[in-house]
Formats: sequence, structure tokens, C-alpha cells
Amino acid sequence: MPDIRTSDFGGIPYGNNAGRPVNPGSGKLYSNGETQRIELYTNSGSWENIVQEVPSVSSITGNYSEATNSGTITIYGTNFTSGATAYAIGSNAVQVAATSTTFNSLVQLTATFTGLSSAYEPYDIKVVNPSNLFGILPDALIVNNILTWTTAAGSLGTFDELVSMSVSAVATDPDSTVTYSLASGSSLPSGITLNSSTGLISGTPPDIATDTTYTFTINASDGVNPAVPRTFSITSQPSAPATFDSLVVAGGGGGGGGYYGGGGGAGGLRQLSSISRTSNQILITVGSGGSGGLFGQRGSSGQNSTLALVNGLSYSTTGGGGGAGTQGNSGGFEATSGGSGGGGSLYTTYMSGASGNAGGYSPVEGYAGGTGSGYQSNTNSNGGGAGGGGAGGAGESVVGAVNKAGQGGIGIYSSITGSSVGYAGGGGGGVWQGAQEAGAGAAYGGGRGAVDTNSGGSNAVNGTGGGGGAASGDTGQSGQGKGGNGGSGVIIIAYPNNFRAITTIPGTLTYDQPTRSGYHVYRFTAGTGTITF
Repeated sequence: MPDIRTSDFGGIPYGNNAGRPVNPGSGKLYSNGETQRIELYTNSGSWENIVQEVPSVSSITGNYSEATNSGTITIYGTNFTSGATAYAIGSNAVQVAATSTTFNSLVQLTATFTGLSSAYEPYDIKVVNPSNLFGILPDALIVNNILTWTTAAGSLGTFDELVSMSVSAVATDPDSTVTYSLASGSSLPSGITLNSSTGLISGTPPDIATDTTYTFTINASDGVNPAVPRTFSITSQPSAPATFDSLVVAGGGGGGGGYYGGGGGAGGLRQLSSISRTSNQILITVGSGGSGGLFGQRGSSGQNSTLALVNGLSYSTTGGGGGAGTQGNSGGFEATSGGSGGGGSLYTTYMSGASGNAGGYSPVEGYAGGTGSGYQSNTNSNGGGAGGGGAGGAGESVVGAVNKAGQGGIGIYSSITGSSVGYAGGGGGGVWQGAQEAGAGAAYGGGRGAVDTNSGGSNAVNGTGGGGGAASGDTGQSGQGKGGNGGSGVIIIAYPNNFRAITTIPGTLTYDQPTRSGYHVYRFTAGTGTITF
């Protein structure tokens, strides 16, 4: 039998589902203990609940933006009815009704809120049906605050070209994950990138000629509030100047001739006001000086010096020619730049000795060596080597005159090291034994010629000068005299010290650093190797 009962007062029957009256007629009430509700039999022929059920709120999606002071959320749950209203309840217990609540379905509402303050977050979300029955989801909604930049606008620093760098531009948001992007129209220099997750700016700045500042704008976004832009800049500086203020490249000096030989020629010298730099590496090759000759031999020529840039441009000067040896041999020469060696005397024919060959293609780099002279037997003289600034002098010998060897050609001054220094002087000629005066080494670097038993003077001071010619040696022991050695070549680089110093100098190069106010100065005197700025 169905479980059906009637109230003691002849009121509403009650029981379980099976106890509902059959064909009760429209409008009949029934208290259903199984479903715990009062039911009404309707014209549709079914029992309907006439008291609304309690709604429940299970979750929400959407955000509330501090920037716009508004937010639209979707509310999920059960037993929602048309006409339901959503509320946000802050930590101050104040209920703020949604400005609009839209009934989507029994399990979904859409609500828009305004006027919420982050001071009272997190907010509970409450849904109230028209029956005043309600459900609440605690701590469901926060006010998504506008993110805050922690990195100040403006310069992020100065960095060297072609050197790895990194710096960060950071914003914070306690509510959301921040992402970063370049604003429209902004760009970073080539080789530099922005990490969209961390704000790290990193990479290798490009090769540049002068200080360069790059300005750009980064948008930081929390995905809820509008992106917040901030403008920054980084400056890249060349690690070495685009051009050097000055440069000297000089070849090795030639050795003096032996046995009353001629003076050695100066190494060719280039003194440039500036050169363009297109790379941070430069190959340096310093030419060595020539050796003095023995027993009438010609001194050997000095070696070439070269400064070569990685882009293929190079600046070279050749070594000076060796001085002539006995009996009028011609002095050595180099076809392109070094000063030639002086000619030797020709004592057996009472005639002038041969002259040195012409030395270089411009007065800056080399002249002809002087002529060896002879007029009376055993009163003979030898020419001096050519210098960077002038030709070598001819030897002098006439009847009854004092024998004189030719003096070396004059050198050239340079102030690249901060003080005026001479380079590329020719070597003086040697003389026959017993003569009273040997040729002087030229100013600015040439070795002095020898008298009697002395060997020709070597150039040991400033480099690039030619060696002096030798005398004939002790009486009765002809051929013992030795020409002086030529000085080594030299390469000198100077540039303002607001650029960094050279970072790498291989041990194959010999150098020193003369002091010049406001400048880095490097003077290379031997070896070969690639320097790096």
C-alpha cells in the first residue's frame, strides 16, 4: 500500500512519491516528504514544486580591474532562477549588489560589479533567488590591482659594443603574472632581445663607430588591466675609437756596411693623422733592424712593418737598405719606402764611390743614400744612409783635406707619444783607417759611423734608424770593422682614454706605454701578433 497520510486538520495530504493521489485534479496540494517540498498538481498533469530550492555557488570566472573599477564575472552553481541577484561581500561585511545580474540558466549567471575596493578583498560572491533563498562562495573575487613598475624609467646603463650584456626592466603584480612586450613602433638594437616572461634585456650590442643611445618603450601587462608602458634607453659605446688620432708605422733600419762601409738607410716611416677602424682586432707586425756587415760586406736591409685591419686594409712601410761595403758597392734599397743605404768609397781608382740607390716613393718615407767619395789613395770616405726626412750626405776627400764620411740623412719628429721624438734617421758613413772624422748618425735615430777600429754605431734609442758604417779596422788587420745594426721598426697607436684600454696583447709583441695626458699610447718595437680592444 502507498504511504499516504492526511493531516489531522483535514489539510494537505503527505507521504512519499508513491503516495501522491492519482488524478487529484488541478490545484491539488501534496506534501512530499521524500523530496521535502510542497507540490502542486498543474494543468500539465504533473506535480510541480511551489517553493524555490536553495541556490548554491560553486565557482566563478572573470576578473575585476582596478584600472576600470569594474568587472564582469560568470557565476556557476545550481538552482538559479530568473530574477536572482548577485552580491559581492567584502571583509568589511558590506554587501555590494551587482549593477546587473543576467540569468543564463539554472546553473549559470552573469554579473557586473563596480565600486569595489581592494582594501576589502577578497570578496564573497552571494546569489539570492527571488524566494530570498541564497548561496555563498567565500573569498571568490579579488580586485586585480594595476601592476607597478619597479625599474625606473630612463637609462638602464652604458655597455661596450660586441660584448655580452644583460639588464632587466621589471614590474610587479601580486594578483597576476606580468608579461612584457615592446610597444608598437619600438625596437631594440640588433643582437639584443627582450624576454617576455622576465623583462630581461640581453645580447651583444652591434659594432658601432660612436656612442649610440637606443630608446624604446616596453609594455608590462597583467592580462586584466590595460598594459602599462614605460620608456627606457641603453647606450652602447665603441670599445675602441672609430678612428685613431694618430698612428706611426715604421720599418726596421738597414745595417751599416763593413770595412769603411756606407751608413744604413732608415726604415720607411708613415705618420698618419687618422685611420678608420672597422674591427676590434688589429694585426701588428714590427720589422726588425738589419745587421751590420763584416769585412766589406753590405749591411742587411731592415724588415717591413705592417698594421693590418681585419677588414683587409693595411698600412705598411718597408725596411731601410743596408749600407755599402768596400770599394764602392752600391748601398741597398727597398723599392717602395725604406731609405737607401749610403755608397762605399772607391779608393783604388781615385774616383768617387757609387751612390746609394734611391729609396722610396715619397719624401716622408725615404731618400737616396749619399755617394761615397775618393780622390787620393787611402784618403777615402763613404756616404751616409738616407733618412726619413733627407738624403744621406756624400763623403768628402780632396788633397790635403780632412777625410770625412757622409752623414746620415735627417729623421722625422713625431709627438704621438706626448713628447717630440725623432725617428728614421740614416746611419753615418765609416772612414778609412786613420781618418779624423766619421760621419755622424743623423738626428732622430741614425747610428754614428766608425773611426779607426770602432765598429759602426747601432741605433738603440728610438728605432727605425740605420746603422753606422764601419771603419777599416786595426792597421794591418783590414776587415775587422763591423757596421752598426739598424734599429728595429716601430708601430705606435694613440687614442683618447675615454675608450677602454687594449684588452689583449699577445706575448709575441714587445711594447711599452709612454705617458701622454688624456690618451692611451702603445709603442710596439718587436714581434707580431693580433691585439684586441
